[in-house]
Amino acid sequence: MPFMEGDLSLIVERTEGPTAAVGVWVRSGSAHEAVQEAGMTHLLEHLLLRRCGDRTPEAIAELVDSLGGNVNAYTTREACAVVAHVPATRRQEALDLLLDAMFFPSFNDEDVALEQRVVAAEFDLYRDSPGETAAEKALVACWGEHPLARPILGDAQVVMNLSRSALLAFHQSRFGRNRALLVAVGPWDEGELADRLAVMPRAANGQVILPPPAWQSRLVVEERDSLEQVYVHLVFPGLAQDDPQLPVLEVLTQLLGGGPASRLFRQLRDRLGLVYEVGSGLLVTQVAGALEVSFSAPAARGRQAWEALLGVLEEVAGGRLEDREVELAKKALLASIVLGASSPDALLEAHAGEFLSRNRRFSQQELEREIGQVSAQEVRAMACKVLDPSLLAGAVCGPRGQVWVPPFLVGRIR
Repeated sequence: MPFMEGDLSLIVERTEGPTAAVGVWVRSGSAHEAVQEAGMTHLLEHLLLRRCGDRTPEAIAELVDSLGGNVNAYTTREACAVVAHVPATRRQEALDLLLDAMFFPSFNDEDVALEQRVVAAEFDLYRDSPGETAAEKALVACWGEHPLARPILGDAQVVMNLSRSALLAFHQSRFGRNRALLVAVGPWDEGELADRLAVMPRAANGQVILPPPAWQSRLVVEERDSLEQVYVHLVFPGLAQDDPQLPVLEVLTQLLGGGPASRLFRQLRDRLGLVYEVGSGLLVTQVAGALEVSFSAPAARGRQAWEALLGVLEEVAGGRLEDREVELAKKALLASIVLGASSPDALLEAHAGEFLSRNRRFSQQELEREIGQVSAQEVRAMACKVLDPSLLAGAVCGPRGQVWVPPFLVGRIR
């Protein structure tokens, strides 16, 4: 079991080898922000490794380079993290840097202004990516104004007007050991790590528990003059992280569009040649989830691609699945579990993901058992339940005047 005592959450996986990995997660992501704070966590993430402790930006850059460059920070809807994968002999330096970055950032006004310009460029990249636009708007279509539907980048106007004092106050309220998880893979001493984490400051605010969003079967359509392709991102209701049926949904998602042998790829890409990209995936959070299906195609083939995709969904929802397909999907997932434990950095992320979602350590054997127990009958039942056309929501981004939408979805356009 993970080490948990009072304010401390710690997972240590002792391994021997030339490299080690360490990471710190705080349970505070974009979904935990108020509307007037939208984007604070992501901007803070940019600043964590800008200046921390008594380190200057130049000193941090030189240290990161000397460690091999594998030091990173990222934000999700439910967490913010700093992680490192380094030579095992340099692991203590990496730990020092990460603890300072997460708990003792010391950015100034100039740092904030600089990173605001960097984030402004990210907003531009997002707006220039119709695929990303469709993915984000699909969540708005199904979850409305719920915090989980907001972009991780936040609101551009809010971000550009944030001050150093506001960011520091937000950091003090959210980034503390009582909301943190420390994961270490390599020749670490668990007692030493527990002692280090125990002296970190506490966050003023406890963990925020989000209510589950209400599902809305809506469609968002955005037309642009500059596009030649149509980008479609559809969503069906999924499952929350701790749902015992999640392994069944994972097998269904893999079978539907998770690889080159999947139904969607074989039909739309290999047999009909209608698309270059098509696939499916899962968005899973503590309180809700979504099964996502997406494709991009030349506008002239948009209607054909739509009809082919809906045909596949109808077949799968109708239970027309072969046992062999289910077994192949399970093999693909089992292989990904093995790869998830193949290196210290992969194992680091696997442990964090399991703990933050299910309050348990990553166990290759346990996950293999869960996937192995999934039956073809369960997958057929899940497909019938989830792939209900009446629940379909999503977003489309394409060239002006050339976006075709199936007639049964026209009334859902908002």
